[in-house]
Amino acid sequence: MHDSPDYRREVEDALQADAEGAKGALRRATALYLLSRPEEAGDVLTEAGDSQQAVLLRGLAALETSDPTTAAASFISLVGTDMENATFLTNLATASALSGDTAMAQKAAAKLEDGADALYAEGIALESDGEYGEACKKYEEAIEKDPSHARALFRLAHRQDTKGNDDRAIELYARCIQLNPAHVNALQNLALLYEDAQRWQEAESCYRRVLNADSNNVHARLGLKDVLASQNMFYDEDHERREDRRAQVLRTPITEFELSVRSRNCLSKMNIQSLGDLVRKTEQELLAYKNFGETSLQEIKDILAQKNLRLGMGRDDDTAPLYTPESKSTAEAQLDALFGPGPTMPAATAPAAAALGSAPAPAAGGDPMDVPIESLDFSIRARRCMENLEIRTVGDLMQHTETALLASKNFGQTSLNEVRRKLDGLGVSLRRK
Repeated sequence: MHDSPDYRREVEDALQADAEGAKGALRRATALYLLSRPEEAGDVLTEAGDSQQAVLLRGLAALETSDPTTAAASFISLVGTDMENATFLTNLATASALSGDTAMAQKAAAKLEDGADALYAEGIALESDGEYGEACKKYEEAIEKDPSHARALFRLAHRQDTKGNDDRAIELYARCIQLNPAHVNALQNLALLYEDAQRWQEAESCYRRVLNADSNNVHARLGLKDVLASQNMFYDEDHERREDRRAQVLRTPITEFELSVRSRNCLSKMNIQSLGDLVRKTEQELLAYKNFGETSLQEIKDILAQKNLRLGMGRDDDTAPLYTPESKSTAEAQLDALFGPGPTMPAATAPAAAALGSAPAPAAGGDPMDVPIESLDFSIRARRCMENLEIRTVGDLMQHTETALLASKNFGQTSLNEVRRKLDGLGVSLRRK
């Protein structure tokens, strides 16, 4: 993402040119790509023909929009042509590795002359093969040879981020975004790390840089809305600690308690595996189950009382939402004033949905399981945890149990309550077992 005003002005002038046909489409797509708007560039490229330049740009746009399979196919079709140079081979290695084609990534790396590009390409081929430690060593060597090697900085930062080494990841992402052009994905990943560290102003700065280039960037819009709201929210640290402790208790397996054979069998058949599962049941639901009587009920209530829990409490919406409706609405208004209404956040409906804690209904005839997680307006913490679990759609989320979610780092009862509300609004629920 180029930050120079003169450069951006020249590119935007090219975007406004009235050239027609495939050549005009290619010119507009190139301008969009250089303005860090790869999704729009990809759309325009459908009219740009099949010239080598158009195929190359399709690959680059696909790589930037997390579609490495399409990118690799485009690049592979250009192997042996005039397009093949060091930059091309580096991109080919990247796309191939990210799409799982380790052999092609290795071939591309082998064609590169000794230097930072070759070390980076060898690293991402190793990463594709699961050799993460060796891959990081290659990235370190590449950065030592070329401290401004954007791809090596980004991949090493990503590996550190994945391993939970947040300070090192922040350092590397920060170096990456100082380059020109700035790496958009580095800006967004860095913003998420700043959010986790409650460094709101720095996160806000990252999101604003992305949106200044592309006001319709969905991830950046959602992120900035959260950050603006977070700077005005009331944070009760003692409440958070209590919630985290309660979440640990709710993860306790039922098997750790001394129960009668009858009670244990009934709970097992009802797919109740943890205290969290149990407190979502009411007395009436337990008594309605075959062979579950007053004796078993009292046994269960005694166990829960030892942990300061009670039946039915898992259904109570007694945990305050992370944001107040006022701060969420204010953030939405600020965002619309700065960048215009977003494509997935209509100004008239988004704040109301957030205040109610409900999920947007799927399109008529649509499958709720296909609804993207990013469209459900989750809080920072919940969304970050689901990204770490690679949960991208409601269908992905429904494959997890409450116990599995609560076992995830930083995913507590507050986040679980939020998930329940969103899924209830869609008429679906988490997997029971």
